[in-house]
Order: sequence, then C-alpha cells, then structure tokens
Amino acid sequence: MKRIFILVAVASFGLSACNKTNSFSNRLSGEIWEVSKLTIDGDEEEADHLPELHFEDCDIYDEVCMGEWYIEDEHAEFAWQFNDNGESFTISNQSEAEHDHDHDHDHGDEEEHVEPVDQCQELSGTYTVEEMTRSVMKISSNSVIGHDGETVTIELKKVD
Repeated sequence: MKRIFILVAVASFGLSACNKTNSFSNRLSGEIWEVSKLTIDGDEEEADHLPELHFEDCDIYDEVCMGEWYIEDEHAEFAWQFNDNGESFTISNQSEAEHDHDHDHDHGDEEEHVEPVDQCQELSGTYTVEEMTRSVMKISSNSVIGHDGETVTIELKKVD
C-alpha cells in the first residue's frame, strides 16, 4: 500500500509539472503581449523601443512555438518555450538581419531607430520566470546573447 501511495505521489508531481508548463504555454499561445518595461543592468529602455510580441497558436508537444517581435511596423521571428516546470522561458531569434548598419553616419538630432531583428537577437536567451499570471509576465536573465553578464529584466502584459 505504501508503494502505491508513493507511485501516485510521483505520478501526480510529474503531471502537475507538465501541466504547469502547458498552462503557462497556453497563456501565451495565440495571444499578443506587450513589453511594458525592459531594463538592462538597471537602465530602462525608452518606451518607443519596447516591442509587442505576437505568440502564434501552437501545441508545445507537437511543434516549435513561434512568434513575431514587433516594433512599429517591422518585425522579427522568434521561437519560444517554457522549460523546467514553467520556471524558465527561452527566446530564440529566428530572423536574419535585412539591413546594413551605418554606425559612422552622424544622425544629428534624429531619434535612434531600433531594429526588431537586432533587439530580438540581443535579447535571445533563457530567462528565469519571476512572475506569470494570466495577464502579467516578468522574466530576468544575466546570460542573454547581447548582454552576457548584465541583468536583463522584461515585464510583459497581455493585450486585451
């Protein structure tokens, strides 16, 4: 009898772990979330540089989940997934840069233009899920591609 109880407890834990990953994935799948705050080593990104993430509808067990990273009318494509029972979230840029950089050009008073492909690539990596509700997600990492060793925090809210 004791063995049956242990087996049931282990099976229940395994199912709840899968259910948590599945539950979190379902909250994003087919939805639009906007980044409400993005900080890199304590420096907050300007509001007009914050992306909106469009998560395509997907079955996490049958396919790679994809999304689009929008800044204004431009976008990048990325793959996403929850791991570790919903405790980690991975973003992986899937787009190639479609422009040439001219960093030597003096832009004067022009506002800096942020390319979604560049931003998505720089922020690709595995994040710790700090908070995940039906309408708010907060993730952080210190090992993303473009800011290794710096703390990156992204706060998102679901667009109704």
